[in-house]
Amino acid sequence: MNTKRSLIFLAAMLMLMLAIGCSDDDNPTGGDGIPSDYITSTWDATNQVWVSTVDGSSYDEFRYFSFAAEDTLSEPAKQAATWDIAFRREVIKTNGGSSATNGGDIEGASLGQVDFAGVTIDDTTGADWTSDAIDYFISDWFTYNFQTHQLDLTHYVYSMVDAEGDNYVKFRVDSLVGNGMGSMGTVWISYYYQPTANSRILSGTVQTASITVGTGTGYFDFSSGSAVTPANPANSNAWDIAFNNYDLMQNSGPNGTGECAAFFAWGELTDPTDIAAFTEQPAMAPLFPDIPSSVMTDWYNYNGQTHQLSSKSNVYLIKTGDKVYKLRIEGYYKNVGGVPTSGNYSFVWKEL
Repeated sequence: MNTKRSLIFLAAMLMLMLAIGCSDDDNPTGGDGIPSDYITSTWDATNQVWVSTVDGSSYDEFRYFSFAAEDTLSEPAKQAATWDIAFRREVIKTNGGSSATNGGDIEGASLGQVDFAGVTIDDTTGADWTSDAIDYFISDWFTYNFQTHQLDLTHYVYSMVDAEGDNYVKFRVDSLVGNGMGSMGTVWISYYYQPTANSRILSGTVQTASITVGTGTGYFDFSSGSAVTPANPANSNAWDIAFNNYDLMQNSGPNGTGECAAFFAWGELTDPTDIAAFTEQPAMAPLFPDIPSSVMTDWYNYNGQTHQLSSKSNVYLIKTGDKVYKLRIEGYYKNVGGVPTSGNYSFVWKEL
């Protein structure tokens, strides 16, 4: 497991153990219906910066923030181009690239650990600007040699819950037939789908199936054991996994409305390719959906002894239209009853 995946894995285990901070029931709400303690923004006249806190502790919903409004935004704003960055647990996305809504044009750049006060508009020249992409959790199902241009399947075993969020499945990508540059050809997989909802037993008979992908996208539904063609994949639970341009996507998060989330089943096996040997989903095994990947994806360090996240103190540039902001994450915890409660961001920012 690579470093990034290790951090995600350990962070998820942390999230299972830490309590989520809750707001007081008697907190007032703002005009847009959002409790006012979801966001505070204060101008620090001494340091000439905005200091903001955002409650991003929800496991399900992002908290959307606008620099122009100096505030979080109500639910309808998610479909507008009025938000700039959004927070959900350790995930931060920006309104650009694969995360864009209604023409969002956000680009970001990381300057690393530099003096925040010393960053000026001149630092935007030559910055390595990037927009959001999708971080596919199941990304190590093949290896690619850039010198020989040879693609080899790892045949690793994965488990996951289906788009309905009820049934477990295990699967393995076995082969690609007729693939080449620009085309995936046909994908062959082995799998077992547990038809009993919430049962973690995966010792049944393994089936095989094929998914025609070619230069398009091939969708597969484990419950029916067949390739499918959903009319609107972004708003359909009729598929669980899909292949496109050598990406393997799950129906959840940035890809669709499903509840798919996967686990490195191969990490539990002596032989990571032995699908028959993975007979039960571990009770406490974390499950991971695909997530947005932004310039701020690596904002944190994970401490394996304290099981806490801490900011790397990188300075980020966020560009939208003709405006550029600088931002640095300061913290991820809020003291609730004497307990450091995760998912509560504090950050400093300023328009350049």
